[in-house]
This record gives sequence, structure tokens and C-alpha cells, in this order.
Amino acid sequence: MHSTQPANYQSALRAIGQGIEKLNIESFELEISGNQEYLVSGVYREPRPTAKPKKKSSLLTLIVNQAHIDRTRNIEGPLFRFAGVRFSQSNIELLEQAGKASRWNWDGNPLSPLGISQVLRIAGAYLDGKHIRFSRLSWHHHTLSLWHLNAAGGEVKEVFTSANLYDHWVHHFKARTPSRLLKPTGSD
Repeated sequence: MHSTQPANYQSALRAIGQGIEKLNIESFELEISGNQEYLVSGVYREPRPTAKPKKKSSLLTLIVNQAHIDRTRNIEGPLFRFAGVRFSQSNIELLEQAGKASRWNWDGNPLSPLGISQVLRIAGAYLDGKHIRFSRLSWHHHTLSLWHLNAAGGEVKEVFTSANLYDHWVHHFKARTPSRLLKPTGSD
């Protein structure tokens, strides 16, 4: 990458993470190409088909059953390898727009700090904060290996465990300023 403009890796990597995390990704590699596209390859787990309920149920029972199926779905099914998935700048912009609507789970809780989109967001924030250029990364067994280019143009590898990532995630969100400040209601 020979751009003089600083990249916003946090947004780009988070958007890519939002795009791929719905695929039950087990592990992946991500790199940036010479034409500023991100290339992803990795392994995903195909969910096993679930049996449909045999009797009529209430809507609440169906929702609870589906939530249980969704939680257990990614531990079953065969693994498949994929390669060469490209994310251009226009793809990333579309994913960012779509991601704004899905940043919160249905129950209002924030997404998992170790979910793929959050891991990639933290990697991007780390790169942006240190003003270093991204080269590639790898996510295997909840460990992130991040390669970046140093000032001399050499590639440097850093490894982040789940605990390291969680610490970076907490630090990142504690440092953020709230987007909407509460206004006094007059009843204080």
C-alpha cells in the first residue's frame, strides 16, 4: 500500500468481519492486495439441517427453540474451505451501511467482544492508533496473528490471544466518548 492518506482500518476491517461472521467461520486469513482489495480465505462450518417441530407451538416457543438451535448450530456440521473472497472499497461501504442496523443483538446486548467483527475492529483500531500499515492477519483457535509494515517497510508479526483482544476491546470502548449524552430531565 503506497497511499499517503491514512487508512481507516477499524471501519474497513469491522465491515469485512460483519460480512463473514454470519458464515460460521472457524478460521481465516485476510490480506490486502496491491489494488486495495481485501482477500479472505479460510474454513467455515456448514450447519446441519434442523428438524422442524412436529406439532403446532406458540410463537414464543418457536423463538426460544430457534435461539437454542442458533446457539448450538455452529458446533455441528462439516468443515469447508473457501478462498479468494474479495472485498473492494464499494463492498466495504455496503457492508458498513448494512452493519449499522445489526450492531445489537435482538435482546439489546452488545455483540461478543470476541466475535469476528469485533476482533477485526480491534485489530483495525490497533493499526490506526499506532499509524501503521496493514499487511495481513490470521484468526485461528481464537488467536489473532497480525502482520503490519514498519517504518522501514519490513513486515512485523504480532500475536494476540483472546485475553489480549478482550483487554484491547475494553480499553478501546472505555476510551470512546458517548455518541449521545444524556440530558437532564429536571427531576434530579
